[in-house]
Amino acid sequence: MRLSLALALVSMFVSAPVLGAEDDEGDGKKKKGEEKKKKGEKKGEEKGGGASMDSGTDPVFSEKSEDGPFAPKSKVVVDKKTGKVEPAAKARPRDPFVVYLEPLIGFGQAIAVASASAQESLAPEGTVITIEAGGRYDLSPKLSLGLRLAWSTANIDQPNGESLSAAAFAAPELTLEYRHAFSPLTTLPIWFGVGIPVAQGNPDPTELDTAVQKQAAVNNLADAAHGLRDGELYQPKRLPLVLGVGLFHDRNGLDLHAYTKGVFGVNIGPDIQDPNFFAPVGTIKANGLSIRNVTLVGASYEFLAKPALFAGLDAWFSYRAIDPIEFESAIGATQDTFQFVVEPRVGARFGKLGVAAGFLIPVGGPLGEAGINGVRLHANYAL
Repeated sequence: MRLSLALALVSMFVSAPVLGAEDDEGDGKKKKGEEKKKKGEKKGEEKGGGASMDSGTDPVFSEKSEDGPFAPKSKVVVDKKTGKVEPAAKARPRDPFVVYLEPLIGFGQAIAVASASAQESLAPEGTVITIEAGGRYDLSPKLSLGLRLAWSTANIDQPNGESLSAAAFAAPELTLEYRHAFSPLTTLPIWFGVGIPVAQGNPDPTELDTAVQKQAAVNNLADAAHGLRDGELYQPKRLPLVLGVGLFHDRNGLDLHAYTKGVFGVNIGPDIQDPNFFAPVGTIKANGLSIRNVTLVGASYEFLAKPALFAGLDAWFSYRAIDPIEFESAIGATQDTFQFVVEPRVGARFGKLGVAAGFLIPVGGPLGEAGINGVRLHANYAL
């Protein structure tokens, strides 16, 4: 009995370590299998990229930054409805430095100072040639400086049938423009301009100096030939100030543009020498501040890529709220202060060189009644 109990105890002590080792070995194998499985899953995830990344639901991959005006454009776009691959919309790259030359030939009659029929002969009539030159430079993607210069010469017809010739400089204009980008295709420019008040001539019809009278007539005729769009350049004895805002959209060769600007002319000249010069029909005075608004809308389309040919149409309203010289009629005569002008244009681009031609057509208003038109040529070059 005692011998049997002793043998049983000995066998228990011997078998316990063996069973423990087998259990440990089994647990170890199990753990190693699980570790291998996990490693395999991790390797599979690293190799396959993960389901969330493939589906694009990860916020890091689905979030997109806002594209600026100089962001690279994708070459194609897939239509979600049809599945067709189409070229992505893009705008023509902006040139950071551009110079231009713009001759204009105008023929017809400008606006008279007085509206009474007896004074219509004071409106200069004839042919004017204006040469405008300038350029702009981008200080940054959003900020630009600009400069405009103009000079005009004209043959002015006289009531007695004679013709006189004269030439005059316009007021140079400096501009500062800021552009806000709504998208890579749409921008909002805001600009401020100030002119150097050296436009030649004296708009006072009672001026005795015939030389400065003729120069004022040349600038008046040039202003009319431009459809009253650039009055800041052609108002003698005025300090021109300009404030404008626009909207420009360029998409796959289609250019849509619009702007409105206020032109303010501060009088820096003397008063009218003889306010009663037109008596008893009326009197004249020089206003301390002249105000004009110009609102333009237009579009152009590049209908041929190589060579790059385009056609367009601009149309604008010009509202003369306060003229530099105001005629106060004693008989109640008034003058139309609104003017509508259209300008169809055609042009082409040859690398960095662009050329265009337009024909200015006044529709009604004082310019339409005067019968003045203008042919505008344009050339610009990107440096």
